Amino acid sequence: MILAAIALGLAGGLFADGFMGGMARSMVDAGIDRNLAHIQIHLPRFKLDRQINEVIPDAGGIVSHLETLPGVTGVSARAVIQGMALSAKANAAVTVCGIDPAAEERTTRIAGAVAEGAFLPAEDRDGVVIGRRLAEKLGLRLGAKMVVSFAARDGAIQEAAFRVKGIFVTASSAFDRGTVFVRRSDVERLTGGGVLVHEIAVRMRDGALVEGLRAALRERYPHLAVDAWGDLAPDLRLAAETTDVTMLFFLGIILLALLFGITNTVLMSVLDRTRELGVLMAIGMNRKRVFMLIVLETLFLSLTGGLVGMLLGGMLVAATSGTGISLSLFAEGLSSYGVNPVVRPVLPLPVCAEVAALTVGTALAASLYPALKAVRMKPVEATRTQA
Repeated sequence: MILAAIALGLAGGLFADGFMGGMARSMVDAGIDRNLAHIQIHLPRFKLDRQINEVIPDAGGIVSHLETLPGVTGVSARAVIQGMALSAKANAAVTVCGIDPAAEERTTRIAGAVAEGAFLPAEDRDGVVIGRRLAEKLGLRLGAKMVVSFAARDGAIQEAAFRVKGIFVTASSAFDRGTVFVRRSDVERLTGGGVLVHEIAVRMRDGALVEGLRAALRERYPHLAVDAWGDLAPDLRLAAETTDVTMLFFLGIILLALLFGITNTVLMSVLDRTRELGVLMAIGMNRKRVFMLIVLETLFLSLTGGLVGMLLGGMLVAATSGTGISLSLFAEGLSSYGVNPVVRPVLPLPVCAEVAALTVGTALAASLYPALKAVRMKPVEATRTQA
């Protein structure tokens, strides 16, 4: 019974931890794929007030340098303007992202999120791609006209008409409601000409390379603000950093509950063998050996159940990580936090090592009271105990 309790408890705990880890990774990956990329470069002032004239000097040279760096798979130079989107039905505040579609497709996955239409076809000019939430709010469909109002370089209010060429759907309702994509060439033409680059987004082949590249870029371009995705979205960084702690805390509660069950089982085993333990001590088995006997019995019991539980938990995570777990019934609420409704559980190897260490610690703690109970027996009295 206690073996089954340990195995099932750990299996359920590991699967729950894998689920939480998968949800946190889903949030981070969705943010990186949506628009953050791994690294972004701006003028320091632009991060504060986002004015249209705060463009990155020699943006073309910086982009060319970034594209030659090992580990960089995509670089997108963007014009980022705050404006208003207007239709015959309503209006909404939006962020207008002027992009090169080909470069953006290599840097983010927003092109793959287009559910209707296409992602700024090469043959069209004055096209716009909007989120489904914004399309619903403004009452727009494919081919409909949308007017965007924003401040030009000279401070005058500029209004431009765009045709909806695509409608995208991401895991973030706020992003879908407040972001539109147009060609950067269209934005530059409408704002008076000249290169207009406020933001350079960089995508890496491996997330482990981000910190090294960020440090190198800060040294090379000290006049620019170089930020990793965690600096740009501290909520995502917090979710990623606290997931492991939350997982261990959750497992700790499960192991704490198992601690009492293991202690009770071993204690009953000691009490049932009072006569036998008394005989062993009477014929010369010292108390240290009796103590170690109880500790090792408890350790083997816990490790056996723990091993089975870890195997079961790992099998559950492996079985669901491929297809994912659908949370479509809660998609509306999850979209507020940028969580994909399909969660793929993940269980990093360091977590398994930590669980093994916690299991051993729990077993040792559970063995102390029964072992002390055993060594405190008086052999004369113990041998007289009836079975």
